[in-house]
Amino acid sequence: MTITETVSDFVVGTSYDDIPQEAVTAAKRAILDCLGCAVAGIPEPGSEIVRGYIADLGGRPEATVVGGGFKASAPETALANGTMAHALDYDDVAVSWVGHPSVAILPAILALGERERLSGRKALEGYVLGFEVGAKLGAAIGFGHYMWGWHATVTLGTMAAAAASAQMLGLDAHGVRMALGLAASLAGGTRQNFGTMAKPFHAGSAARNGVVSALLAARGFTADEDILGGAMGFLKLFSGGAEYDPSRVTAGLGQPFDLVSPGVSMKPYPCCRLTHRCIDAMLHIIDEHHPRAEDVESVVCLTSEANPQVLIHSRPRAALEGKFSMQYCMAIALIDGMVGLQQFTDEKVLDPRAQGLLSRVAFAHPQGLSGAEILGTPERVTVRLRDGTELSHEVLVAKGDPPNPMSDEEVAAKYRDCASSYLSTGDVQRSLELVSSLEEVEDVAVLMGLLA
Repeated sequence: MTITETVSDFVVGTSYDDIPQEAVTAAKRAILDCLGCAVAGIPEPGSEIVRGYIADLGGRPEATVVGGGFKASAPETALANGTMAHALDYDDVAVSWVGHPSVAILPAILALGERERLSGRKALEGYVLGFEVGAKLGAAIGFGHYMWGWHATVTLGTMAAAAASAQMLGLDAHGVRMALGLAASLAGGTRQNFGTMAKPFHAGSAARNGVVSALLAARGFTADEDILGGAMGFLKLFSGGAEYDPSRVTAGLGQPFDLVSPGVSMKPYPCCRLTHRCIDAMLHIIDEHHPRAEDVESVVCLTSEANPQVLIHSRPRAALEGKFSMQYCMAIALIDGMVGLQQFTDEKVLDPRAQGLLSRVAFAHPQGLSGAEILGTPERVTVRLRDGTELSHEVLVAKGDPPNPMSDEEVAAKYRDCASSYLSTGDVQRSLELVSSLEEVEDVAVLMGLLA
């Protein structure tokens, strides 16, 4: 069997009853988190632009645009909701992806679920299978894909959303292969756009790409039969010329499900995940020693050399850039003693106190530490005060990563904090209850109606 046949047979041959309960539980946590991020992202400028664009397009009202008060076609709804869910960079992360899975998959399956009047059980199936396909493709092509400049949320996310969408539509194995083939020709997105509205647009694009690919495949549109393993296929193309390991796909599907191991990371801070270990360290220093920002002479963040290649905005001038700036995250932690949604506004980034601290924050890198080794080595923050005092703390596992997870209560609290900015108290609680028992929901439109 080809690699694409193996994947398509897995998608078609795996039902809800084949999915371990641990994966279902992890999926519901991730779905709740993603929905909260989408609601919190409603007022962001990029979200407003995309909603306005889709409203102007018109079209068949098939699925609910979060916060829009209207419905749009399934593909355009997936675009809008995916963009909103990633607008704050507060959504989950997966190690195998080196990217954000839920914002690519969930908007696709909910749009199709509402269009087709499908159940929550079916949505969980689609989510888990899409996540698994994206994760195993990511494991096969490795970290080099991301470091070369691709944004895995849109490249892997497009393929995952296509697999999930094909499953939601009940396509046969040939149809899944066609959907994956079409998706591979739509996948693309560069990390050069980090710190702009284009980054969350990547997530929305992945979701829309998946829906479009599956809908076309359902109508008989054709693509290459082995888009994954072909001589010019997805794995070779997106590995950036490096060696890739197809066995990570063919031998790994569901063994175990990636949602179970290595699992999915939740974010306690609304900024790039690569800032989080240093934020944890800085907040520990602040809690223990209470340094005043005006007394800080320098901050040194000991990280992998890969870190500043992702956190590309050393002197941010806008909130979106601040999310990809270690300098800003350290500065605002010192000034406010916390790193939450309210810390990422243009006004906060342009505050003279924050701008004045940026130049005092620097990176340092242990010799020979690069690439994926960043995940297995502690990061250390050292704060030097003007009187010569040095305060230091190191963190190996960030809060929210599977070995140091957010509790169910913390995930629910984050959802309430995100959703209460837009939903009534009753709707926040009702939506939380629906997701917690999603396998019992007969029609996902009931859930989406609360977010309209």
